[in-house]
Amino acid sequence: MKLRHIRTAAISGIALVALAGTSGCGGQSAEQDSGSAATPAADTATSADAAREALREVKISDCAYAGKQGVTAQLSATNSSATATYSYKVTVKFTAPDGTALATQTPSMPFVRPGRTDTLDIATPYAPKAGASTSGVKCEVAGVERTTG
Repeated sequence: MKLRHIRTAAISGIALVALAGTSGCGGQSAEQDSGSAATPAADTATSADAAREALREVKISDCAYAGKQGVTAQLSATNSSATATYSYKVTVKFTAPDGTALATQTPSMPFVRPGRTDTLDIATPYAPKAGASTSGVKCEVAGVERTTG
């Protein structure tokens, strides 16, 4: 009887280690075996956490009207991982001073190395009406997809 308890504990320990190993990190969902005890809700929470972390890593440091260039934004992505290289696909919304949507762009910032910050300048055309103010344009990070590699 004692041997049966030891065997059950060992199998349970191996199962826990296997499940912990498939949880992964860095926003990538691990594929589940059909015999896995992990639940879809756990995967959703992990994906949601990774998405929030990715949003925190991407910032707009400058957004302004720049004459013939239109509205320009400077993006920065800071890879908070100590080991993984990430690529970021960012959704940026541009808005005119009067609140009119100008454009949505999805630039990529590939291969941001661990612990590094990369920047990217993007622009969208904007020709203000005669006499209209050009201050108050807005650039907003609407979403971020972060992948390894």
